[in-house]
Amino acid sequence: MDNKTITNILASQYKASLGMLHTVLDKVPDEQWNNEDYNNPNWQIAYHVLWGTKFYLGANPESYVPFENAIEGAESLGGSQEWENPDEGVKIESFHTKDDLISFIENIETNLLHNIKTLTLDENSGFEWYPYSRLELHINSIRHIQHHTAQLIERLKNKGITGFSWWADQNQPQEWK
Repeated sequence: MDNKTITNILASQYKASLGMLHTVLDKVPDEQWNNEDYNNPNWQIAYHVLWGTKFYLGANPESYVPFENAIEGAESLGGSQEWENPDEGVKIESFHTKDDLISFIENIETNLLHNIKTLTLDENSGFEWYPYSRLELHINSIRHIQHHTAQLIERLKNKGITGFSWWADQNQPQEWK
């Protein structure tokens, strides 16, 4: 399999994963968007995964350009690793709207294929805490999107909100359509 095929498959899988996240965000009721039922509100889980997706599509940490109107520190969910919570004690005073995060998804998708093509798949990831290839970093990033999308789905199901499908037309990889 050549790199062009692999690149197209990666872009397709990113888009399918981001499509699922978009579907979930559309279903979050306003009263569940920024609630205090959990340590991190639903919007922040979504922002975290989008921030991470954009971050790891870059060449290295120094190349990261924040999303317009980014809320500093909101990307951190307060994990136990130093790199997961670099700004301990940061208080998030505001929140991103659904429209903000939908726009963030669209921004990532617009630049996705270019970002994947720019860096060689078999070279180092560019992030010292991920000591593997760029290809494996892409797969890890797609898994990260899916992990947090499933987390949001589970939260919503616990509130009686159902109807989530990973198989819906907008979530199918491009080659399946």
